[in-house]
Amino acid sequence: MTETHSSAHIETEELRVAVGPEEPLTLRFAGSADTRALGAIEKVLSVFHDRALVETRKEVFVDFRDLYFINSSCFKAFVVWLGRVQDLEDGRQYRIRFISDDDKPWQRRSLGALQCFAVDLVQIETQAPGVGS
Repeated sequence: MTETHSSAHIETEELRVAVGPEEPLTLRFAGSADTRALGAIEKVLSVFHDRALVETRKEVFVDFRDLYFINSSCFKAFVVWLGRVQDLEDGRQYRIRFISDDDKPWQRRSLGALQCFAVDLVQIETQAPGVGS
């Protein structure tokens, strides 16, 4: 397995995660995330969170349109991240907008559950892959 990790980047045969160069600040996921990716995803989310705070972002984006699978352990890392944002003082909290692919029913179900966990912080929008990329 070929694998590279940097602070806000993961690239393995199965999974690619990177911060997009454009505005707004967007974390893009592609491929499949299983248990082997858990540590790297936790690190990327932590670095992304820290960057949002340093840059005093009011909103960040997470693009799941090209993510085909994520196991429950990896998905829990997003719950932990949301908890960290909720624990911030009101003026430091930021919204997280997930961009999903409606053709992937698991995204609709999983992101809906995530939104219930942090109603005031999480928004979900649907776009076809390749649109707005």
